[in-house]
Amino acid sequence: MPSRCVNNLGGKVLLINVTPDEANEYVRKHCREYYEMPPDFVFKDVRVLLKFPMLVGLQVRRQKVLLPCMKRCSGLGTMLYEVAVKEADLDFIRNTLAKAPE
Repeated sequence: MPSRCVNNLGGKVLLINVTPDEANEYVRKHCREYYEMPPDFVFKDVRVLLKFPMLVGLQVRRQKVLLPCMKRCSGLGTMLYEVAVKEADLDFIRNTLAKAPE
């Protein structure tokens, strides 16, 4: 069963306690490639908690993913994490999620 704790992915917090629109705008500004991620999407065996679909961004050259989530345990609202990934993780996102409109 997938974990529900995004801390298991490692990475660092880029934004904390922001609106979903602010997190999506950050992804659009900092990533050339981004996809719409539904609530409860499972990435690297972690169930990503969200209230509604948001953007997940790929930074291919840096091998990073910008991943929005909520941490119910902290009560801090929407957060955006930068997570180091492998090419297979980038391919998983590309093949599983729908490309978000520009």
